[in-house]
Amino acid sequence: MVRELYQRLREYFNNLPEPTEEEKQFIRKLNAGYFPITSVHRDDLEGKGFDVKKISDDDMQNLAKKMANDYYEQLFWLSMEIIAGEILGFPKVKTKDIICPKCNSENIRYDIHESRFHCDKCFQAWDDKLYVLVEFPGDSAPFEEEGTGYPAWESGDNGALYVSEEDYVRHTGKSPERDKCYRAVCWPDSQKYMGTKGCDPIQDENGIRDFGTSAYWVPILLTEEAAGRRMDKKMAPVCPECGGTDIDILSDEGVAVCNGCHLEWPYVED
Repeated sequence: MVRELYQRLREYFNNLPEPTEEEKQFIRKLNAGYFPITSVHRDDLEGKGFDVKKISDDDMQNLAKKMANDYYEQLFWLSMEIIAGEILGFPKVKTKDIICPKCNSENIRYDIHESRFHCDKCFQAWDDKLYVLVEFPGDSAPFEEEGTGYPAWESGDNGALYVSEEDYVRHTGKSPERDKCYRAVCWPDSQKYMGTKGCDPIQDENGIRDFGTSAYWVPILLTEEAAGRRMDKKMAPVCPECGGTDIDILSDEGVAVCNGCHLEWPYVED
């Protein structure tokens, strides 16, 4: 039922001859590539013997949220891969094999919202664009022997290196501390970090080859702060329908819109 309503909405708005700006924004969200899976109705509860007359809309929203979270955590990825790959025969991108740097499992998935790889065997996660500052000699020695990493000339330690998080996990078997993590920020985005304490210019030959001139090593905590992502998660809005946190706040309209299930509800920022 939800899928039918969603499709009818999409067809209706896509066929509007002269949509308003607000309608155009809604059309973009409808066509963003999200497809609803299912929903829960009071009839479903009644069929299992529940007294639906005593169950409010808030109760139903809470139930839907918890069911969505439970499904996402336990069955979503496995079910999607089996049905898409083995039953429907969807093609996969032919790229180099990606294996877990910790346990060598090939059971890997990529979370596009987090921009991180996840191993479904040992639950290790890593970001292929994140780098870790390792000190000399104890931490950096194995990387130096392999010839991996980029020199951290401004760190005060002549033997320190910036190594990929993947290589770091492969050697240590653990995730790095956040205060040791860096991004290679390229020009022109690097302009705002020039002269900032803790941000180092990338000056070695390999670094310039890979990231270009005027690139900087920037602490991940600083990039998160600059991007405005340091939020109190308890205060971040959560979709009451699907439990998603990819939410657009339309302050002028006083509403929040979930980019997952496209639910819209009244919302006022503190």
